[in-house]
Amino acid sequence: MRLAEKVKEKRTTPYKEIAKKVGVCPLYVGQIARGERVPKRKSGKAAKVLEELKKMCNETN
Repeated sequence: MRLAEKVKEKRTTPYKEIAKKVGVCPLYVGQIARGERVPKRKSGKAAKVLEELKKMCNETN
């Protein structure tokens, strides 16, 4: 296994972590974070992603 592949396995982005937790792709998380997609249902996946993003922002500040 190449060094780059090993690093990629161990390191993840915040978007990837949220995507894995909610069950969506990281691209979808990025679209919600940028405001390109807006949650329509309160119990949907997009709402869960938005909630996780807000938690992450509150933890770092």
